[in-house]
Amino acid sequence: MTTEAVEDVFADIIREKLHARFKDEFVFEPIRVQREWDLDERPFLHAYIVFEGDQKKLDPSWTASLPMMLWPDAEKLGFPGLPIQSFVIKSEWRQLEKRIGS
Repeated sequence: MTTEAVEDVFADIIREKLHARFKDEFVFEPIRVQREWDLDERPFLHAYIVFEGDQKKLDPSWTASLPMMLWPDAEKLGFPGLPIQSFVIKSEWRQLEKRIGS
């Protein structure tokens, strides 16, 4: 599977988990996944999750546990490093997108 296909699959996995937890409280779009490397040079997946909605309802105890929930999926996709997620308010996405690239 190509890296691009893996990134798309992982974004879909994240989208399913977000929808199961938050239903229609938020719009999560786009979800951009990129391959990165940790300090031990292990590849991991970094997801930028763009959201619209009341940030106060974005349960921090759940979002903090998301990397551990996603780790088995990332490992199955060939990325052994702990995946990380960055939640980005939609109004800030364009500026961040320019910095991280497409």
